[in-house]
Amino acid sequence: MKVALWALGSLTVVLIAFMAFVFTQPRLATGIAFGVNTAPIEARLRDDFPPRATDARTEAITAAAGTFLESLDAGQRGKATYSFGDNAQRSNWSNFPEGMIPRGGLKLGELSNGQQALLDALLAEIMSPSGIRNLEWQLAAERTFPADHWINKYGVDHFYVAILGEPSPTRPWMFQFGGHHLAINVTVYGADVTFSPMLTGGQPLHVDHEGRRTFIVEDEVNAAQALLESLDEDQTARAVRSDKAIDLLLGPGEYGATVAREGVKGSDLSEAQRKLLVALVRTRLGFINDDDRVAKMETVMAELDDTWFGWWGPRDVPGFAYFRISAPSTVIEYAPQDTLAEAQVQGHAHSMYRDLKNDYGMAWIGAE
Repeated sequence: MKVALWALGSLTVVLIAFMAFVFTQPRLATGIAFGVNTAPIEARLRDDFPPRATDARTEAITAAAGTFLESLDAGQRGKATYSFGDNAQRSNWSNFPEGMIPRGGLKLGELSNGQQALLDALLAEIMSPSGIRNLEWQLAAERTFPADHWINKYGVDHFYVAILGEPSPTRPWMFQFGGHHLAINVTVYGADVTFSPMLTGGQPLHVDHEGRRTFIVEDEVNAAQALLESLDEDQTARAVRSDKAIDLLLGPGEYGATVAREGVKGSDLSEAQRKLLVALVRTRLGFINDDDRVAKMETVMAELDDTWFGWWGPRDVPGFAYFRISAPSTVIEYAPQDTLAEAQVQGHAHSMYRDLKNDYGMAWIGAE
């Protein structure tokens, strides 16, 4: 009996110690439990940033950012702003909720209605209408979670906004917006703007919003299915890599990682199939405002022959397979996270976009 009581007491002590560890070191605990890495990116920035030519879109984004910052009091501004060289904040994003991954920045729950309206105006300059619609859907999905979870902090109030550097039409700065299952990372340097890395997807994927049932990832899932079904037998054999889905390869903490280009190659597609491939890319890059998307799509078209489409998972259940588009600079991933039964009722997926040649704008701001 004494041995049993001693063992029970020891187990209780270990459990208490573990919970204390979780609460005091959530990032490390999450890394051990889930294998995620959100350590600051290892990237050295240039010592100086000469002014660059700007354009109307950058002027509008910068002006909206300045108006938003001016609406904040000193305490709010201290939370929202970081130095441009802060690599810890630059890479501080995740699919996990706050609690498992501590965020940096100013919480939406600390904004007044007027400040929220100014943030919405800034987002409307940065994103396209379809990008704003996606944000609204993801926030609607977040509202389905209990806000008083004992460890994780769910809810729209726990989404964050942060700005690295001083918003400028000619010198570099960065805008961040996100939380659970969402990370919008935008680096601006003159007329050039990059949205890499960008995490979308969501949980749940089936949500009620403005009076209708919405499947958040419907456009990209349907576009991927259309491309897959257009392939002939030989092309399908090359495109389908496995009958089981895999997880993201370029998710949080994977700065500098690369992926094999697998599947069927763009140069081996018919003209009609190439159009379907471009349409699939646009379902994700379409979240970017029209002006800055044009520049990225020019790169996509230039690399189309060397762009690969790969598929991992069942072929007849849209949204339940991992697919990847991989080109010399552009990688787009879609990774389902649940069982087939769960997917049909709720849905949970991670979607990633990275520009391998310009992640975080390093082609412009990184040291040689």
